[in-house]
Amino acid sequence: MGELSDTLYEFSEISKDFHGRVMKILENKYCWKCPMRSTSNKTNCREVDAWRRLTSAFETGIRDHLVSRNISSEEIDAITLKYLSKIIKKHNQAINYDKTVILKLKEDIDPFAFKGDLLFIKENPKSVKEGDLVLWPQICPVSIYWFSRAKLTGQIPFKIIKIKNQYQKERCRYIRADNGLEIPLEYLAGKVIKIIGKDDTLYSALKI
Repeated sequence: MGELSDTLYEFSEISKDFHGRVMKILENKYCWKCPMRSTSNKTNCREVDAWRRLTSAFETGIRDHLVSRNISSEEIDAITLKYLSKIIKKHNQAINYDKTVILKLKEDIDPFAFKGDLLFIKENPKSVKEGDLVLWPQICPVSIYWFSRAKLTGQIPFKIIKIKNQYQKERCRYIRADNGLEIPLEYLAGKVIKIIGKDDTLYSALKI
């Protein structure tokens, strides 16, 4: 394990240096334009932005390396899903449960839901069927905590798509949407259980 430990240590040191370099670039090239510049030492926005950019670059590098080894996109999806399952399993050892959240839309998502509607969402669905509405994330699926982080800001980067059918390919379950999009089932952020409009009696009863 000596060589592996040394290699990981070297990568850790490089990551530390590059985090500092990215923060400096942000400070010199971008932060001076930002109205939050005076409070950045409290919001830590530069630190977070540098972390986010490095994580994205790291994941891009991994994918590019896999591609350079002539690994197909389907096989890369399978590798990604296996990685996700290991991470999720590690963090779910304490308790297993199904989680449903309620989102109140601040804008229309045509043609499925409109501003003010309440969406009942089952996170990380294990099964879906034809006609289901699901959330397709607009961010790298390997960053598994994106949904929880995004909820804190009140901005969820997703689209609602309708499932046309599903199929198996390269050890992965895929869904095909009615708009032609094809993605692995595990990439979905959630399934829409119910949409409650303002004229629904349940809407006023919930007092949200």
